[in-house]
Amino acid sequence: MQTEVMKKSFSVNAILVIVKITVGIVARSSALLADGIHSLSDLLTDILALFGITQANKPPDKDHPLGHGKIEYVVSLMLGIGILFVAYQLIEGVISNFNQPIQIPGILSLFVAIGVIVVKYILSRYLLKEGEKLSSQIITASGKESMTDVFSSVIVIVGISFVFIGEGFNVPALVYGDRIASVVIAILIVRIALIIIVEATQSLLGKSANQKILDKTRSIANRVPGVIRVDHLDMIVYGHYYQVLIDIRVNGKISVTEGHTIAHKVKQALQEENSKLSHVIVHVNPEE
Repeated sequence: MQTEVMKKSFSVNAILVIVKITVGIVARSSALLADGIHSLSDLLTDILALFGITQANKPPDKDHPLGHGKIEYVVSLMLGIGILFVAYQLIEGVISNFNQPIQIPGILSLFVAIGVIVVKYILSRYLLKEGEKLSSQIITASGKESMTDVFSSVIVIVGISFVFIGEGFNVPALVYGDRIASVVIAILIVRIALIIIVEATQSLLGKSANQKILDKTRSIANRVPGVIRVDHLDMIVYGHYYQVLIDIRVNGKISVTEGHTIAHKVKQALQEENSKLSHVIVHVNPEE
């Protein structure tokens, strides 16, 4: 499922990269060209995401008994660093050519930017929805990166419009709007890159599941016959699945075998309710 989502994203982004870079060159729009380079980072996102998902879905082995889920975070970290490098190259190019003679963009660049906004907004919402549904950080990161394309295309429209206004009403300062828009887009790229890097780093260090999932898991365990209460619960996000460590309180007078049976029922109940619980370790505490 995750692979199919990213394949769709890759196809859309590949078409947009070709269209924006081609029209950016033909229509002489540095902002649209910068936006096309920005979309290259979307393409990089999709390639790395496909690789990460393939690796993350590998079953546990001798060297990785808890599975390969954290490869998603490593790939997300690499993705953030790669996007940061793209932003640096873009800013450097715009600044070094800022005082070169102004070229007035063609009207085609404006229509392309409008079309891109519609397509990228639909794609971004799709990726964010699927990322949340599948608990996939790498798909969510791709969705966030795609959303910056929506904002950057709006900036392209504003920048190109300023150029047209500046030329039509003879306002020299406004004709730089296209190039200024390029710098603003680069700053947006830096922002999303930093967000991806921070989130990936937090997850690599061991990020807890959100409170809603924790509360639901605790409630399921408390309903199992023989469980007096849940003493402690840790759920670590491990790629697109979870590792669970749970301490339950049981009657201290029952036998070890009975305590073990209750623990097994807790594990079974949790995994039946949530298929994303890969490893569940239940510790039994006796009630004094």
